[in-house]
Amino acid sequence: MTANKTQSPSLVFAIEVPEGAATVLQPSPIDMVFLLLLGVALAAIGLVGWRAYDDAYKEFQALSNARVWAQWLGEAGLQRGKADFHPQACALAVSKNEQPPLAILLEGSGRELLLSTESGQGRDALTKPASDGSWRACEQVLREARGALSGLRNPYSGEVQTSAVRCDAADPRTAGALVLEKAKPSLVEPRPLAFTALAAEDLIQSPLKLRVSVCDRWGRIHRVADLDF
Repeated sequence: MTANKTQSPSLVFAIEVPEGAATVLQPSPIDMVFLLLLGVALAAIGLVGWRAYDDAYKEFQALSNARVWAQWLGEAGLQRGKADFHPQACALAVSKNEQPPLAILLEGSGRELLLSTESGQGRDALTKPASDGSWRACEQVLREARGALSGLRNPYSGEVQTSAVRCDAADPRTAGALVLEKAKPSLVEPRPLAFTALAAEDLIQSPLKLRVSVCDRWGRIHRVADLDF
C-alpha cells in the first residue's frame, strides 16, 4: 500500500533588480557633504565644551590661590608687628626707645663723630626690618623656594603665582595674576574706601588695608577679600 504524500505548495517571489540598482545604497555627494559638516559641527561642539571646562577649572584654581594669599596676608597682619615675625621682609617697623645720637667733636679735625647709645629712656624710634621695607622685597621672599606661598602656581601659565597692577585682556601674562590694592587714607569718615594698586616699590612697614583680587583670562577682575595687613 503506497501512501500518498501531500506536498504543500511553495510560493516563489521573483524580484527584478533594475540595471544599476547596486549604486542606490551609496551616499550621494550631497550626503557626503552633510556628513562631513555634521562631523565638523560635533568636533566644534566638543572643543567648545572642553575649552569652557578648562577655563572654568583654571578660573577656580586662580580664585583658590587668591584665597590662600588673602588668608596668609590676613593672618600675617595680626603678627607682623612682633619682633620675631618671619619673614622679616614683610614685617612692620618695630618701635624701640633710643637716645639721640651723641655728637663728639674730633679734636683738630673740625668733624663730628656721631655715636648712637641706647637706654630705657628717650624718644621712640623705628627700627627698619632687614629688607628695604618694600612690597617687592616681601613678595620675593614669599615666592622663593622655601617661602610661605612658593607652592602656588598660576593655573594659566604654570609659573609661580605673582601679582599684577591691573587686569589687562590684551596682556595674557595677567591671566591668573593677583591684584593687590591698598586703601587710600580718608579725611572724611565714614565714607567708602578708595583703593589704588599696591606697587612693587610701595613701603609696607606700616599697617595697610588691602584688597585681594584675581584676573581671569578675559581681563576681568574678581574680588576675593578685603583685609588688614
